[in-house]
Parts: sequence; C-alpha cells; structure tokens
Amino acid sequence: MDLPLSNVLSFYLDEDQKFIARPSGTEPKIKFYIEVKGRSHDDCEYKIKGIKEYLNNLV
Repeated sequence: MDLPLSNVLSFYLDEDQKFIARPSGTEPKIKFYIEVKGRSHDDCEYKIKGIKEYLNNLV
C-alpha cells in the first residue's frame, strides 16, 4: 500500500494479520486497512471478519 508516512498507526496482531488506521484527509473519519495472509481465500475472509468485529467493538 502507498500510505503516507505520518498520521498512520499500524497494529500487528500476529505475523499474518495487521490493520492500519489513519485519519481521512478530507472527511472527519478514520480509515482502516486490513492485511492478512492465509492458506486459502476462505481462511483470509475468516481472519478479515474477525478483525472487522474487533474494530467495530473498539470504536
């Protein structure tokens, strides 16, 4: 990803999962980017779903 070097927080959940949070440059909101690695597409979708649930509970 080509993200700016400032105003970005990266959270590493483990070696195969992380999310990045950064403020929108044009709107009053936070954007989240999720990165995962998995054995299959379904495995990645499962991991993404878990991170989305975590983020929804966090904010």
